[in-house]
Amino acid sequence: MEQSQYRQYRPHLVASTSNPDAAIPIACPQSSSRNESSSGPPFFKNAQWSPDGTTILTSTADKALNTFILPQDLLSSPTPQHLSPYTTHQSPEPVYATAFHPAFSLENSASALYAASLRALPIRLLSPFSPSIIASYPLVSITTEEYIAPHSLLFSPYDPNTLFAGSLNLIATFDINRNGEGPVARMPTIPSKRSKVVGGVGGIKGIVSALGMSSEGILAAGTFSRWIGLYDGQGRGGSVGAFEVREEAVTVKEVDGNGVTQVAWSNDGRYLCVAERCSDQLGVWDIRGTGKKLASLRGRNSATNQRMSVELVGNEVWAGGVDGMMRSRQRHGITPDPSLQLVQDNGTSVRLLTTMARLPQKKAILRHPLIHTTRLPIARGRDLTTA
Repeated sequence: MEQSQYRQYRPHLVASTSNPDAAIPIACPQSSSRNESSSGPPFFKNAQWSPDGTTILTSTADKALNTFILPQDLLSSPTPQHLSPYTTHQSPEPVYATAFHPAFSLENSASALYAASLRALPIRLLSPFSPSIIASYPLVSITTEEYIAPHSLLFSPYDPNTLFAGSLNLIATFDINRNGEGPVARMPTIPSKRSKVVGGVGGIKGIVSALGMSSEGILAAGTFSRWIGLYDGQGRGGSVGAFEVREEAVTVKEVDGNGVTQVAWSNDGRYLCVAERCSDQLGVWDIRGTGKKLASLRGRNSATNQRMSVELVGNEVWAGGVDGMMRSRQRHGITPDPSLQLVQDNGTSVRLLTTMARLPQKKAILRHPLIHTTRLPIARGRDLTTA
């Protein structure tokens, strides 16, 4: 697209967990020790929108799950508003993964639910309206009888009562109506733990760290060992393919990526975007067409072991970087759009901003589920900001 087809937007802060009137430092200071970095409020590890666009769910380093319900006058207020947790669920163990119920709605408390995976404990079903656990679902090793903590969770968009949980060489399926019961199905990703054959009929080996369902009912599973497996039948069928994410590198320094952290489908179910930790690129595969890698989108500045989320917005891929920048690219990776700096703080806020990217004219971005302007929760260490 030509530059004339784009309109420049500036981010506008509407809410934050920090003091909205406080000055934002230009640089992000690096702590000299672990103890120094742990002083002050705990930093945010993740932030997610609810499907109805009313709630933000965050997980923090102190093993807490916080839900922030947005005020109704959020966009009409003349000054930025302060966000405070509506409910806090304190976990005894670190939180590995969270997932909103697809029918989440504050107007219906019965569906205002989210799932959380905790280390060495059953999966929990929680609600912002209750400080207690709504239900729990144990995933126990058949051989050792130890609790297995899934590294990825996904509610099925086709059956809201179905919850997928990814762990070592396994995708387990739960019925959330069965409180206290184990999975209704276990789907091993490899024939056996001793199997040395991976890819194709050999399946994928390793911890299932990311799950995503396409609009055509294909479940994509990514692993920390850098493999992607595809399963039909809305995640209940058999394997229809597997491929490796890693690329050939001449030297160790050229190795880019250390495990899949997110898989995101395009709306038409054709393209699959794969994000990795310790990687400066995003891979895009044409699953329904050629079945091959279409592009490598480089320059997102995400060389970290932390999970850095990406979003598919129309024909664009949006990705955040460790430098507080949000970068958007065409999905085919031809021409990257200029970066837009969203936050320049000390890594301690989640901020809420209004439209904050260069968008083609006449294009509605629905990153916030209900509003035709983009609003993203930005987790930056110890603060939550909304844009």
